[in-house]
Amino acid sequence: MLNICIISREYPVETGWGGIGNYTYYLAHALSATGCEVHVITQSLDIDKDYLDGKVYVHRVAHKTILPLKGNLRELCLRLEYGRTVYIKLKEIMKKFRIDIVEAPNLSAEGFFYSLFRKTPLVTRLHTHFSEVIEFSHWPKTIDRHLSCLLEEAAILRSDLVTCSTRFHAETVFGEIGPSKQKIEIIPLGVPLPQINEDYKHREGRSPVVLFVGRLEKRKGAHILIKAIPHVLKKCPEATFNIIGRDTFLSRDAISFSGDESISFKLKLIDQIPDEFRKNVNFLGHVERQDLNKYYNDCDIFVAPSLYESFGLIYIEAMAHAKPVIGCGVGGVPEVIEDGVSGILVPPEDHISLAKNIMALIGNNALRKSLGEKAREKVENSFTDTVMAERTLNAYKKILN
Repeated sequence: MLNICIISREYPVETGWGGIGNYTYYLAHALSATGCEVHVITQSLDIDKDYLDGKVYVHRVAHKTILPLKGNLRELCLRLEYGRTVYIKLKEIMKKFRIDIVEAPNLSAEGFFYSLFRKTPLVTRLHTHFSEVIEFSHWPKTIDRHLSCLLEEAAILRSDLVTCSTRFHAETVFGEIGPSKQKIEIIPLGVPLPQINEDYKHREGRSPVVLFVGRLEKRKGAHILIKAIPHVLKKCPEATFNIIGRDTFLSRDAISFSGDESISFKLKLIDQIPDEFRKNVNFLGHVERQDLNKYYNDCDIFVAPSLYESFGLIYIEAMAHAKPVIGCGVGGVPEVIEDGVSGILVPPEDHISLAKNIMALIGNNALRKSLGEKAREKVENSFTDTVMAERTLNAYKKILN
C-alpha cells in the first residue's frame, strides 16, 4: 500500500472552514481504511503540532511571517509564506517516512514550492479557482490578485496529475490554463454513508423543516433563500428554516470570518426578513460534523441555491440522508443533482422559483420520499467516500506506474 501526504490548509476541526476541509478529511480517512499510510499537512492557528486523528497522521504548521513589508502584494506574499512553511514540513516528513505521492489543492497554491523541487509525483486537486472567487465576490482585479492566480496556475501546470470533481469545472478551468488532457482525472467527491434515522424519515403530520448549510456569503446563495422565505411562510406559516454556516464579513476587498457588525452578512440577511417571519428562521452558526448529521436527519427539505459550485459537497451530504435537495443549475451541480429524479434544480437568483419548489415539496410527501430515496441511491452508487478513495488510489497508481 502507498504512503500518501495530503496538503490542505483546511482540515477539521481547527481549520474546518468548508468543502476543501471536509474533502480532505473524508479522503484521508477513506484512504487510511484501505491500508495506506496517510499524512496531512494543515494549518495550525497557534503552534506547530503533530498528532494522530484515528489512523491519519496530522501535522499542523503555524503561518510564519518572513515578508513583513508586503505592500501591495499582500495576498501573493501570504501564499508564498505559507507555501514555504508547508514545503519545509513536507521535506521533514519525507525524510522520516517513505512518501510515495503528494496531493495539494489548487486554491492558494499550497503545493507550488514542492512542484519546483518534487522528488515524487504531485497531484493537484482542483477546487474553485481563485480567479472564480474574485469574479463572484466582485473584487477589484489588482496586480496582487493577478499574480496570486498565476501562482495557482503554475502549480497546476507543474503537477503530474490534476483531479477534479466534475467535467464541467475541469473544462472551465483547463480552457483557461491548458494542461494536456492526459493529466486530468474526473473523480467526484464522496461522503461516508450515514445511518438513516427512521424516526425522522418522511414523517407526516409535523411542521416542515427546511435546512440550508453553507457559509453566509453571496456565492452560497443564502440571500436568495432569505428572499424566498416570506413567500413560503405566507402559504405555509408552520414551516421552520434552519440556517447553518459561519457568518462572513464582507468588505470591498476581502471575505473574513470576523469583523465589524456593519459588514456582517448574517445581520444583513436578518434585516431582510419581515418581523412577522423572523421567529420561523433559526440562524445556528457553525455546527461541527458530528452534530450536523442530526440537522440533516431532522429536516424535510435541503436547500442550497448557490450561484456557483464546482461540485457541491453539501448536496451529497443531504442526499446521503435520503433528503430531497434543491440547488441551482450552475457549475458542476447538474452532474450531482439529476433534476426531477434525485433533486430539483432552479434558475440561479430566482427566489420566486425557489419558493414555488419549496412549497411544492412541503405539500407533497410522496414526491419528497421519491426524490429522497433516489438521492440516497445515487450517493450509494457514485458518491461515497469509499468509491472516491478507490478512484483516487487508482489514479495515484497510474502515475506511479
